[in-house]
This record gives sequence, C-alpha cells and structure tokens, in this order.
Amino acid sequence: MGSGVRAWREATWGPQRALSLNSRLYLLLCEELGLGRQPKVARLLVDEIVTVVESTLVRTDHLQPGQVLLLAPEVGQGPSWRLRKLEEKKLKPVRLTLITNDDIDRLIAGEKPHQLRRRRLVRLVREAYEQGATLSYSQLAILTSISVARVSQQLAEHESETGETLPTRGIVEDCSPAISHKVQIVARHLEGQSTSEIARATNHTPRSVERYLQRFEQVRELVSHLGKDPDTAVIARILGCSERLVSAYLELIPTTQREKTAAQASQPGGDMR
Repeated sequence: MGSGVRAWREATWGPQRALSLNSRLYLLLCEELGLGRQPKVARLLVDEIVTVVESTLVRTDHLQPGQVLLLAPEVGQGPSWRLRKLEEKKLKPVRLTLITNDDIDRLIAGEKPHQLRRRRLVRLVREAYEQGATLSYSQLAILTSISVARVSQQLAEHESETGETLPTRGIVEDCSPAISHKVQIVARHLEGQSTSEIARATNHTPRSVERYLQRFEQVRELVSHLGKDPDTAVIARILGCSERLVSAYLELIPTTQREKTAAQASQPGGDMR
C-alpha cells in the first residue's frame, strides 16, 4: 500500500520537476543545436550553463543597499595582449560597494567629494581582489564617472601617501607601464625579503615577483660589463625594456658596487665575459 501511494505521488507530481530552466536548456541543446544523440553531453552542458547563470545573476536581497554586481577577470590569467583577449578570459561576479553609511557621515562632517572618491576607488579595488578578481582603470572610471587619467592620479596619490601597492588589474597581471611597484619589489628583495613575503606585501603573484627580480639581476650583470657609468639606452636596448626602468634599477645598485665591478672588469683577465 505504501509503495503504491508513493508511486502514485511520483507519477502525479514528479513530472513537475521538468518545468525548470534545466529542461528548457536541455531541449534547446538537443533540438536546436544538434545534441539530441548526445544526451549526456547535453546534460553536462546544461549543468555548466546553470552554474554560470546562478553565480552571475543574484536576487536583489543578496546585495546590500549601495552595492552593485559586476563581472571582472579572475586573478592569475595574465594581460590580455599576451595571452587572450579580455572577452576570452574567465570572469567572476563581484559585489562592489559604491556608497556606505560611513561615506555619508564623512560628507556631513565636511569631507570633500574628491576625498570620498579616492577612498571609494581604493575600496572598490580591494573588494574585487578579496573576491578573486581585479579591476582595470577603465572599469573604475565607468563605476565612478571620472576619466581614466583621474583614476590613475587618485590611486597614485594614495599609494604615494601610504606606501601601499593597490591590486589593480595592471599591477596583479603585470600589464601596467608603471615602474614604481617594480622598484618597490626589488628594494624589498635587496632588504632580504623572500619572494613569498614580497608577493604578499605588494599584491603580486610570486611568478611576477621573480620576473622583476630576474630583470634586475640582468641589469646588474650588464653594469659589470659596461662600467660604473653605464649607458641606460644601451642596457634598455639589450634587455628590451624601457630606459626609465633601467634608470630606476640602476639607482638601487650601490655606487660602490658599480665601481668595484668596473675595476674588476678593467684589470687584466678581469673582463668577466
């Protein structure tokens, strides 16, 4: 009796499970996209599509007042120009806070709009990174309705005043022309910090840190061949980098070391090549 009732209930109510997004997608893949003879593949694709949809589209009660939902590239995929176009990268939904009660309180207390905007930019960058994604200056400009140049200026001011390297996309994925963070990484290395320590302190991947340190060692090695007053243009041309970066790295090499390596190179048998 019990099994018969259960079977009746299943026959009556069970088909209602098909009234779902999964069923609609399954039918689309089978009938319109030619996967009717590959039902297992179709169901796997349905599961993947539904997972993407559920992670991207959220109910309004999942967002706090003052927040927005944005798609941003996941951390660790490298710059667009080196690997893939931005549209081909994995994107991650992130919740970003545009305004808080603290923002309002500060404005009431007399904080200037440009000060609020700078704090907001810093907050957006940090929030995205904490959720495993990065924001570019272009995205930040759209979110705050200011120019890309203004975004760059305000974030540079923050970094200059605090010494913090913000995890923007250009920094984390090594697609920024700025050299200040590279100099900071090398300086920490010369102070004896390990690669993992530097990576954590500067919001870089260990791989990026090692790449900067390798380039610095290449500059230092060339100094030993070119003497204590090396031509930055020559070094930049040999290494395929900017003269600005070479000049910044040269400032990190003590003058005494340059003189020592130059003297060794000038001695008989001391060519070091």
